[in-house]
Amino acid sequence: MKIKQIFAVLAVSASLMSCNFLDEFDPNATTAGNFYTSEADIETSLNGVYQSLAQSYYYQYNYYFTDVRAHVTVVTDSGASSGIPYQFYNYTLTEENQYVYNRYTQLFKSISRVNTLLSHLDDVTYSASEARDTYEAEARFVRALTYFHLVTEWGDVPLVLERLDSKDEVAANNYRRPKAQIYKAIFDDLDFVLDSPLADFQPASECGRASKAAALALYGKAALQCACDEDFASEKSSYLTTAIEKLTSVWGMRPFGELSEIPYNQIWDLSTQKSCPENIFQINYVQGNADLGSIWNYQFGPSTTGVTSYKIGQMHNMTTGEVYESFDPGDVRRNYLRATTVAGVTYYHTMKYADLECGANGYGGNNWIVLRYADVALMLAEAYYWQGVSPTAETYLNMVRRRAGLADWSGSDLRQGIYDERLFEFIQEGLRWQDVLRMYSNEEMIEHYNAVNSNFSVKDLLLPIPYNERILNPEGLYQNPGYGVE
Repeated sequence: MKIKQIFAVLAVSASLMSCNFLDEFDPNATTAGNFYTSEADIETSLNGVYQSLAQSYYYQYNYYFTDVRAHVTVVTDSGASSGIPYQFYNYTLTEENQYVYNRYTQLFKSISRVNTLLSHLDDVTYSASEARDTYEAEARFVRALTYFHLVTEWGDVPLVLERLDSKDEVAANNYRRPKAQIYKAIFDDLDFVLDSPLADFQPASECGRASKAAALALYGKAALQCACDEDFASEKSSYLTTAIEKLTSVWGMRPFGELSEIPYNQIWDLSTQKSCPENIFQINYVQGNADLGSIWNYQFGPSTTGVTSYKIGQMHNMTTGEVYESFDPGDVRRNYLRATTVAGVTYYHTMKYADLECGANGYGGNNWIVLRYADVALMLAEAYYWQGVSPTAETYLNMVRRRAGLADWSGSDLRQGIYDERLFEFIQEGLRWQDVLRMYSNEEMIEHYNAVNSNFSVKDLLLPIPYNERILNPEGLYQNPGYGVE
């Protein structure tokens, strides 16, 4: 077995900890040299768990796997990195795609960090009686979030819920489990969070940490995803009930009245983003810091300076003209899209991640918003739509529309209206692929995207298991349909 492959990274016994992921990816994290002897070591390890969310192939490059793959944003250079990014847009992904491999391994490294922390929680004493379970709740929220990404992108995946101490243990766990088991693990983790002493909300100074509100929102999202998955068709009603229960609960906890009370710019303004009451969970970044700063203000920017950043933009994740024209001209969210023309083609870059104060290096203080209340409202609209309760669905839909400066919805296709609203609200926020998985059945997905690009087929419903992983256990890590050798 190759020690460099992802499940070898999960082997983190004391004999291997001098080269484990905490050392490799977080130089400030606890290692075997000092082991876990105090609550401060647990805090440091938890910081390493959160820092894993800021690594390149967790959220920093997730747009390839979401918005680009859903064809609402584009890769402007089809030859970039030997065409590897373009495969997501052109539906020509292979099991050798390096970006797919990097994302798969990064997500499992995050899970490994969680499992290592959990295995040491009882090694130390705590200053407060609730502290231990609070740390566990935060770590298990991250694990649930990470498995949610894995199961929606790959389907069946290995399920590892404890630290693995040897190569033999790694090999024994390196096989795909059914989606139902993955979702059960997600819900089990979130149930623990909701029963824990974790705070309902985090203050602005701790905006990058988990909360019960975040757990409820993620729980509702995962249940809604299951309800719209035809593999769980017999349980659709039950999942919709759960989704509505959890989403209604977090909606009732909101620290504001109407969504329209929160200006849209408050979500993105660097002076208000961390304290914005709409933002439930966000990945925290530090302005101007090469290791801890965000990169979207120039990565998503035009190929000039002084627009979104003082650094030249790279024109990644650009909105298409077709999507831009689908916005109502009076929609305040349309103002966050700005035209830029290159080689005669007009694209639209986003101002959501602009940071003109970060200096020439371009490392911004823009956070990545993972969960916010507009998402909760529109998920409630979805859930009530799928339940057949259209008036309530429209009520939640219109809450978001009014904040955007639009009249109440008056169309004839409510499903289309809800998912269009999600497109307008969350453009370039990395939610679109999960959205279309809920919007369409598999057959509808294939029909819709095949009309967009004839390369799209059943294989494109899921990502391929990376070749470098599959060869470690070809039978247990069976390939998704349409990729490589099945």
